[in-house]
Amino acid sequence: MPSSNRLLNSPSLQRKISVFIVDDDEDDRQFIHRAFQNVGAKHQIVQFEDGEQLMESLIGRSDSAEKIARCALIILDVNMHRMSGIEVLNAIKSNDLLKHIPTVMLSTSIEEDLVQTAYQMGANGYLQKPNLMDDYNHLVISMQACFLEVPSVRWSTLV
Repeated sequence: MPSSNRLLNSPSLQRKISVFIVDDDEDDRQFIHRAFQNVGAKHQIVQFEDGEQLMESLIGRSDSAEKIARCALIILDVNMHRMSGIEVLNAIKSNDLLKHIPTVMLSTSIEEDLVQTAYQMGANGYLQKPNLMDDYNHLVISMQACFLEVPSVRWSTLV
């Protein structure tokens, strides 16, 4: 087994990090969550219906510091009610406590202006939402390879 897979499958690492899924469509949240399960990831998956819920969870609560420390990836829908994904991205990347968290934008739209805006605002990735479960599995495998298999400095305090 390659060392990156051993690291990813490490029981202590798997228990310690969280992936936050922010999408106002419950089906999309469930597809992403199921894809993490399908590929064998054991990260804690935390789901939010919108950006306001995410931001409330990450700032201003007694357990916010712990959630921030454990959050290894935010998967953020672009088109949401109340607070758009771009607005949430701006709030994350303009906050000194949150801006280090990798944030991947997901959308059915791959409109060039929107993609460029997301990257200019600090998105770490912008991906089109798949139509098939197998494609969600591949999407999660790619996100794991890019953002979850290589430990960051802050993980060392959690393991």
